[in-house]
Amino acid sequence: MIDTNEFLIHARVNAEMLEAWIEAGWLVPRRDADDQRFSDVDLARALLIRDLQQDMGVNEEGVSVVLDLIDQIHGLRRTLRELLAAVCEEPETRNRIVTSIRERRS
Repeated sequence: MIDTNEFLIHARVNAEMLEAWIEAGWLVPRRDADDQRFSDVDLARALLIRDLQQDMGVNEEGVSVVLDLIDQIHGLRRTLRELLAAVCEEPETRNRIVTSIRERRS
């Protein structure tokens, strides 16, 4: 976790821009007694937002849509990993699923 000043340097944004992103809900830092703390995921997200706005000219509404879609993809991937882990614990079920998939593909 990094503090706000370090985050601003690494993300290459100013404090006003960061505050706007937090107010928009695009970033949700962890708060401690003295400051906000940011994770590596927050930094990657900030770099994406900066690229979308500054390099690609995406407006705020477009950034919101892109971030929402990315969040949905990550949620789906997490759900699929959990499902796969559960299926792998059930060999008979796994075999039936694999057979069914193969039949549908042919």
